[in-house]
Amino acid sequence: MDFKKNSHTLGGLIALALPVIVYLLLIVIAYGVKTLFKIETSGFLDAMRLLSIAVNLFPMRYYFVKLKYDLTGRSILLVTFIYVIVFFWLQS
Repeated sequence: MDFKKNSHTLGGLIALALPVIVYLLLIVIAYGVKTLFKIETSGFLDAMRLLSIAVNLFPMRYYFVKLKYDLTGRSILLVTFIYVIVFFWLQS
Protein backbone atom coordinates (compact mmCIF):
# COMPACT_ATOMS: atom_id res chain seq x y z
CA MET A 1 0.00 0.00 0.00
CA ASP A 2 1.31 3.40 -0.96
CA PHE A 3 1.16 5.66 2.09
CA LYS A 4 2.12 8.79 0.13
CA LYS A 5 -1.25 9.25 -1.48
CA ASN A 6 -3.79 12.03 -0.93
CA SER A 7 -7.12 10.26 -0.45
CA HIS A 8 -9.94 10.05 2.06
CA THR A 9 -9.80 6.27 2.02
CA LEU A 10 -6.15 6.09 3.07
CA GLY A 11 -6.69 8.57 5.88
CA GLY A 12 -9.73 6.71 7.12
CA LEU A 13 -7.93 3.38 7.10
CA ILE A 14 -4.93 4.81 8.96
CA ALA A 15 -7.14 6.54 11.52
CA LEU A 16 -9.24 3.42 12.10
CA ALA A 17 -6.39 0.91 12.30
CA LEU A 18 -3.70 2.80 14.23
CA PRO A 19 -5.62 3.33 17.52
CA VAL A 20 -6.77 -0.30 17.52
CA ILE A 21 -3.21 -1.55 17.05
CA VAL A 22 -1.86 0.78 19.75
CA TYR A 23 -4.67 -0.17 22.14
CA LEU A 24 -3.98 -3.87 21.68
CA LEU A 25 -0.27 -3.23 22.25
CA LEU A 26 -1.05 -1.30 25.45
CA ILE A 27 -3.29 -4.13 26.66
CA VAL A 28 -0.45 -6.61 26.11
CA ILE A 29 1.98 -4.33 27.98
CA ALA A 30 -0.52 -3.88 30.83
CA TYR A 31 -0.97 -7.65 31.06
CA GLY A 32 2.81 -8.06 31.21
CA VAL A 33 3.10 -5.47 33.97
CA LYS A 34 0.26 -7.10 35.87
CA THR A 35 1.85 -10.53 35.55
CA LEU A 36 5.44 -9.56 36.29
CA PHE A 37 5.03 -6.90 38.96
CA LYS A 38 1.63 -7.83 40.43
CA ILE A 39 0.32 -4.29 39.82
CA GLU A 40 -3.38 -3.90 39.09
CA THR A 41 -3.81 -2.16 35.72
CA SER A 42 -7.59 -2.28 35.26
CA GLY A 43 -7.92 1.34 36.42
CA PHE A 44 -5.88 2.53 33.47
CA LEU A 45 -8.21 1.27 30.72
CA ASP A 46 -9.72 4.70 30.03
CA ALA A 47 -6.28 6.29 29.90
CA MET A 48 -5.09 3.59 27.51
CA ARG A 49 -8.10 4.22 25.25
CA LEU A 50 -7.47 7.96 25.16
CA LEU A 51 -3.77 7.44 24.55
CA SER A 52 -4.50 5.12 21.65
CA ILE A 53 -6.82 7.74 20.13
CA ALA A 54 -4.20 10.46 20.64
CA VAL A 55 -1.71 8.48 18.56
CA ASN A 56 -3.66 9.66 15.49
CA LEU A 57 -2.11 13.10 16.00
CA PHE A 58 1.22 11.90 14.64
CA PRO A 59 0.06 10.74 11.20
CA MET A 60 -2.36 13.67 11.03
CA ARG A 61 0.47 16.15 11.52
CA TYR A 62 2.64 14.24 9.05
CA TYR A 63 0.02 14.38 6.30
CA PHE A 64 -1.06 17.97 7.01
CA VAL A 65 2.29 19.67 7.62
CA LYS A 66 5.00 17.64 5.93
CA LEU A 67 3.25 16.22 2.87
CA LYS A 68 0.51 18.89 2.51
CA TYR A 69 -2.08 16.16 1.80
CA ASP A 70 -5.30 17.78 2.95
CA LEU A 71 -7.69 14.97 2.02
CA THR A 72 -5.79 12.35 3.99
CA GLY A 73 -5.26 14.67 6.96
CA ARG A 74 -8.92 15.68 7.07
CA SER A 75 -10.13 12.12 7.08
CA ILE A 76 -7.73 11.26 9.91
CA LEU A 77 -9.08 14.27 11.80
CA LEU A 78 -12.70 13.24 11.16
CA VAL A 79 -12.21 9.67 12.34
CA THR A 80 -10.30 10.91 15.40
CA PHE A 81 -13.21 13.22 16.30
CA ILE A 82 -15.61 10.30 15.93
CA TYR A 83 -13.43 8.16 18.21
CA VAL A 84 -13.37 10.94 20.84
CA ILE A 85 -17.14 11.50 20.67
CA VAL A 86 -17.80 7.78 21.04
CA PHE A 87 -15.33 7.56 23.93
CA PHE A 88 -17.05 10.33 25.88
CA TRP A 89 -20.52 9.07 24.94
CA LEU A 90 -19.66 5.67 26.39
CA GLN A 91 -18.33 7.30 29.57
CA SER A 92 -21.68 8.84 30.45
